[in-house]
Amino acid sequence: MQHDCVPFYDWLRNCKPRPLDGTLSSKCSPPSAKLNTSQATMINWKVLDNVPILLYILALKTLILCLGFAGVKIYQSKKADAALKLQQAERKKLAQRTQELVDNLKED
Repeated sequence: MQHDCVPFYDWLRNCKPRPLDGTLSSKCSPPSAKLNTSQATMINWKVLDNVPILLYILALKTLILCLGFAGVKIYQSKKADAALKLQQAERKKLAQRTQELVDNLKED
């Protein structure tokens, strides 16, 4: 059983250059030319019904990613603040011990 339509790559391989007078040879007509031209040129507008849903999904995905990155940034800043506070507390203790040692030397 032979099909009426020729695959695109076969058509492309067998296609001869267009004549200079602007006419199409029957050998060079694309496979879609065998279809009814009113059906071939119509746009399927029902596909566009899904566009708002896809845009909402894209916006939701973007929002989730932004919130995720913001959460990581907050976590990192809190971790850095905790490390800074710990370092400042250690410096304060060290300064206090040094001051106590200096005071003890003055008393002696």
